[in-house]
Amino acid sequence: MKMADMIHGMLVLLGLILLVFGVRLFATSRQFLKNGIKTHAVVRDNLSFESNSRNSTSILYAPLLAYEVNGKETTYVPNARSNPPAYAIGEHIAIVYSPRNPQHARIISFWGIYLGSNILFILGWPMFLLGAGYFLFKYGWL
Repeated sequence: MKMADMIHGMLVLLGLILLVFGVRLFATSRQFLKNGIKTHAVVRDNLSFESNSRNSTSILYAPLLAYEVNGKETTYVPNARSNPPAYAIGEHIAIVYSPRNPQHARIISFWGIYLGSNILFILGWPMFLLGAGYFLFKYGWL
């Protein structure tokens, strides 16, 4: 077997694996959005986090979201961080949380719900297409 065949075969396999996991994560996210409890949270604060790189240090902000579950206030800090802060203090944001675990919440937005599956699709499709295109061209099907 040629080295090029092995490399492109691995690209096809890795691309397929990433796409399968992407589809599963997308389905899980859709199910969470469908079965979760939708509500509005209020931004109580923008928490600062220090981000260190080799040459510099920067400050990133994540919103501290507060929402009510059964008459009790619950807070949530999403993993997404930005500079400047993405949300203003006092702003209302649509979220969805799990009925079984109110601490498991997500902001209702395209990236808030589908970030993981989108990353897997963005990485998986080019790998699969490059690998498959090689074999289609090699065997004259393209």
